[in-house]
Amino acid sequence: MTRNILLVTTTPLLPADSGGRIYTWGTTAPLAGRYRYHLLAMANDAERAQFARDADTLDARYREVFASYTFVDRPPIPADLDRRAVLRHLLEHTRHGLPLMDVSYYSTDAVAAARRIVAEHDIDLIEVDHLQMAFVRRFVPEVPAILVNHNIEGDLHPFWMTDRWSPPELAVWRAFAEISRRNSRAIELRNRFGFAAKLFISSADAARVDDACPKYLLPVPMASRPRTQPFHRDRFEILWLGGFDWPPNVQGARWFMEQVWPRLLELTDVPIRLRLVGGAPPPDLVAHDADPRIEVPGYVDDIEPLKATADVLIAPLLEGSGVRVKTVEAMAAGLPVVATTKGHEGLDAVPGRDLLVADDPATFAAELARLATSVELRRSLSRSATAYVEAHHDPARVADIKAQAIDEALAH
Repeated sequence: MTRNILLVTTTPLLPADSGGRIYTWGTTAPLAGRYRYHLLAMANDAERAQFARDADTLDARYREVFASYTFVDRPPIPADLDRRAVLRHLLEHTRHGLPLMDVSYYSTDAVAAARRIVAEHDIDLIEVDHLQMAFVRRFVPEVPAILVNHNIEGDLHPFWMTDRWSPPELAVWRAFAEISRRNSRAIELRNRFGFAAKLFISSADAARVDDACPKYLLPVPMASRPRTQPFHRDRFEILWLGGFDWPPNVQGARWFMEQVWPRLLELTDVPIRLRLVGGAPPPDLVAHDADPRIEVPGYVDDIEPLKATADVLIAPLLEGSGVRVKTVEAMAAGLPVVATTKGHEGLDAVPGRDLLVADDPATFAAELARLATSVELRRSLSRSATAYVEAHHDPARVADIKAQAIDEALAH
């Protein structure tokens, strides 16, 4: 008998154009033949409009994997609410012991939709993708559930503060923020919501969580594609990939532009071109586009040509947890990577062999300068990177790990 699984996500999964979507789609689509999946996804106006523009194509792809799919409106986060609504939001979340108050997507509409799908399709298991959707487990406790962790969210939130708050209001928020952190840690580090299993993209994250339920390491599934384009001999092309709606990306890009980029220009005479690719770049990063050596195009539909022709991908992240999916993508394509420790955290890649790692601006610039003057070093890193991905991120092996977690949860 084919078992029914409800997957709840913070965002529509298609197009798979962000790290979170790539991870969730890549670990779900291969299992469509083993289970009958149903999707409940949050969506905002822009995502609904995107679906409407490409409805036929996206509908066909969804139906290849899901027996049904449902979108519900993503509620506004507190930063976008008036003061009275913020207070109601915080009190409601505190009452139910919900995590991530600053970016929570809890809504009565989402709970009602989950209950309806559970009843209509005789759901056997709920797969909660991301701690932001853990509220579904809280309000549908009769169905066993597993939690897929993209990172340890309690490390990142709350990160929003706005200049509209007065000192007394900030004091109130900070008090609720501490409650939010405690709720988040109680769920993701200890298992207060009673998940039957937890899956982790990173072994470092898994090691921090207690053993209240079984834990599984679920790597990013990625097929390696050895590089076919030659590296440039007459110039050096640097690529950044990552949406700027995630604060650690903004922080990392600013660190690179302010502290690494000027040093790099002093270290080599090789002509350098830099592309900062990602949606919603802030004005101070867009301003760099005036430099003829720098391009800040914003969101790009097809990044494959950029990866195929770049000489290096940079991942200069200073905060966060989990795994940078863009780093794995680049390595799978044979694109050399220079990263901070955070930029390759959660991977078993060997620094110096599979990628280059530097945590201070001078060393980061020096590693890039070394790559700029050595095509052979780029080739060596390219070969090692694709070999690493083949050994650690094989999609078939990842699918088997997730199926084992699902089957054992269902058996309980």
